[in-house]
Amino acid sequence: MTQRRPQLSADDPAAGGAGEVPDDVTAAVERVLSAAALLWSRADQGLEPAVSPIQLRAVEAIARFGRPNLGRLAEELGAIPSSTSRLCDRLEAAGLVVRESALTDRREIIVRLSKQGERLYSELTRRRRAAVREVLAQLTPASRGRLLDALTEFDLARERQDGSSEALGSRTA
Repeated sequence: MTQRRPQLSADDPAAGGAGEVPDDVTAAVERVLSAAALLWSRADQGLEPAVSPIQLRAVEAIARFGRPNLGRLAEELGAIPSSTSRLCDRLEAAGLVVRESALTDRREIIVRLSKQGERLYSELTRRRRAAVREVLAQLTPASRGRLLDALTEFDLARERQDGSSEALGSRTA
């Protein structure tokens, strides 16, 4: 059973100051993210053709970036280029991606989704959105509005953090 927590105003001492995050808030976000990941993985089941989770991540990354080169795809997946190349071999054999030489440098390999890969990605997106929509339908319109506001703010904070970490990572010793 989910416990209801009273809403805290920004000036309530229990809410914590700027930069301070109460443990129960962190735990609640962790539970929701875990539940969302489970919801998404259930939506992924039964896709045709059947693909592994890493293959789905690659399809999603290619859809997001359009036509990444193998290096960019490897970076996004946190993999080494040779492993990414073998992953693309399997995706190409399944008819989900097409590899081609870049127009500016024939040695550079670009990856794009095939028509079948685009259909798979569209079906994946449709299923995931339907699963999320079912949960959201149980919330009141006011709760959905507050959730949207909170998620927007969360995403902006993440973008600021990513920007500052990239800047820190680019410093020379």
